[in-house]
Formats: sequence, C-alpha cells, structure tokens
Amino acid sequence: MKKIFMIAIVMVLSAGLLADTSGEYGLQVLKIISGADDAAMAGTGTFFSNSAFRFINNPAAGTINKIRVITLNQNNWFIDTKISSFSYLYSNGKFSFGTGYRHLDYGTIPGATDDGTKIGDFHPMDLIVSTGFGYRLTPTNYFAINLNGLYEKIDIESAIGGSIDMGYRYLTPVRGFEIAAAVKNLGKTNKMLNEELKLPITGELSFVFKEFNKYFDSETIALSSELKILKFIDDDEVKAALGLKALIHNNFTLKCGYKINYDTESFSTGFGINIKKIGIDYAFVPFNSELDNVHMIQVSYKF
Repeated sequence: MKKIFMIAIVMVLSAGLLADTSGEYGLQVLKIISGADDAAMAGTGTFFSNSAFRFINNPAAGTINKIRVITLNQNNWFIDTKISSFSYLYSNGKFSFGTGYRHLDYGTIPGATDDGTKIGDFHPMDLIVSTGFGYRLTPTNYFAINLNGLYEKIDIESAIGGSIDMGYRYLTPVRGFEIAAAVKNLGKTNKMLNEELKLPITGELSFVFKEFNKYFDSETIALSSELKILKFIDDDEVKAALGLKALIHNNFTLKCGYKINYDTESFSTGFGINIKKIGIDYAFVPFNSELDNVHMIQVSYKF
C-alpha cells in the first residue's frame, strides 16, 4: 500500500511538471508565498513554522504537531498593490483542518483604448478561499489536500473556478530530516474575455532539516533549514530556494533566504518575536529591478 501511494505521488508531481506550458495564465497570486514567516526565508520554512498559513504553502504541513492558531498577514507589494491574508489552522498531530483567504488588490489602474483614449479607471483583484484537510497515514507518512475557490476580476470582466492542492510529508529515519512534496493549483475557471484562464500549476520538492544544531548540544539556539526545488508550468526553468531560521531562547527568531534562478528576486530576510500566545513576524524582500521592495507583517495568536 505504501509503495502504491508513493508511486501515485510521483505520477501526480510528474504530470504537473511536464504539462503543456502554452496559453495564457492568470491568478498569479497563487504563486506568491503566504505569510511573512516563510517569505523571509525565500518561501521556505513551512515545515518548522507556527503560522496558520503553513497548510496553504504545503497542505501536508498542517499536520505538524498539536496547534490551534489564527494568522493575519499584510503584504505591501508593488506600487499600490496589496495582499491581505487570513488563516485558521487546527491540528491534533494526526488530523488537521485549515481555512483561510488571500486577497490581492491591484489598486486603481487608468483605463484606455488601443489608440490611447482614456475611458476611466478600473480596479482589478484576485480572491482565493481555501479549506484544507490533512491526515497521518502512518507514523512517518502524511498526506493532505486543499480545496480552493478562485475569483479574478479585471474591469467588468470576471472569472470564477476551483482548484486543488496535494501535499505529502515523509519523516525519514534520520532525526530532524524530512522530505516533502506538493503539486498545487490543479483546477479550472470559466472563460474571461472569451479566453480560458489557465492556472499556474506548481510542483515542489523539499528537503527539511529541523533543529540540526542539536547534534552539538546547543541549548540557546535552534537552527532549521529547508531546500526547496520548484517548477512552475508557465516557466521553462527549474527554480530553487534555500532558507535558514535561528530560534533564540524560544522567543526570538532570525531568518534569511536565497532564491536561485529567479529574474528579480534573490536574498530575503526577517525576524520574529513570540510573546506568550502572540507571534509577530516581519519579512523584507528586495527586488533587483525597478520594482519596489516588499515589506510583510504577520500576526499570529495561539489558542
């Protein structure tokens, strides 16, 4: 049974990685990492995060330890673009349930015809509503699925649809070392402007090292790291990200990350503070082009 399950996961991931890359793709908010905690580490760190967004970034991450938490995130993106997100996550270590939304506001954009005649302003937006379920199949194997409702609006035109994300997590015999995989954004929307809106299917493979410095009996700092390999259906190149997190005295974290093979992004950094049941995280994501740098603030509350 375990062997069949592993083969199925490989087949699903292969289908996502090798799919046709032709056509127009929308709902790019699906490719943006949710939460300042992970963004500070270049989109890694999902499997050692206490954020409720972790089930959105990889469905199987929701099953990690026992937790009940809500998280809000505000992301000031380029120019007037803003992303607001909210998520709730419950896990008892064997089963997890999460729900949340991501709202991308593009701000007000001047409208014009092909000859340059102004025709007024319009206000495009993306909205994603997600619900996820995770389950521990065996003591070392976890599987989860997210169901997403999709909405995109451009001027007076709009599209609605749905998608699923699947995640898998394997606890290796090596203490603190995990392997995880996900395929995300498998779905469909109705036509907008008489054209079908394709989703940015994504395949991910992660190698996670949790608190690896405990091998050296460090009691002050806990270091965790993740290497993630990504393939977007609308990009011919394979990308990667490496992140590092240092937890100091269980209430302060320093984070950094580096993206490989990205056109406009590379280094990112941030920090987090835990005050009893409240966690506050900040991420700084610079861009190496004329685009604005990104600042993200996240607040979590554990029940």
